[in-house]
Amino acid sequence: MNTRNGNILELGGREYRTVKINNLIWMAENLSLLVKDSWFYEDNALYGTNYGRLYTWQAAMDACPDGWKLPSLEEWAEMIETLGGEKLAFPKLVMGGESGFDATFAGYRTLKGDFMSIDRAADFWTSSDAGDANAWLYYLIQKKRDKVFKIIDDKRCGFSVRYVKKA
Repeated sequence: MNTRNGNILELGGREYRTVKINNLIWMAENLSLLVKDSWFYEDNALYGTNYGRLYTWQAAMDACPDGWKLPSLEEWAEMIETLGGEKLAFPKLVMGGESGFDATFAGYRTLKGDFMSIDRAADFWTSSDAGDANAWLYYLIQKKRDKVFKIIDDKRCGFSVRYVKKA
């Protein structure tokens, strides 16, 4: 079902750990590639090593390397279901969890340019549109609910990115 023995993704001079879950290879850490419309939390590069960068939806789509893609809402849902559903998947997705996905609570960037929820929320873009201005995300929140669920937000906000490819 899942294994920690994925491939390594090399992108922008950096190697990213990966993990195989079902029939997909998932990035096991947040993207930290410098592209237009991406930011370090609070614009502080010191956050980049542990948290990666936050991207608009279009920047996430444009930065995708050959052979990889931004996962769809359905691919996220399949992974979550494999890991036990929205409530049971949470501990399996966080750092040190049995899936190897190692979700990082990098927070997010609002439309106004404010940075929110570092170490509390992990939001990951999907490739799935929710109208012209919005897209779907998968959202993990800790300290309140310890749950993973899907939400819709503005494509111009900044969220974390994980790419996938067929195993």
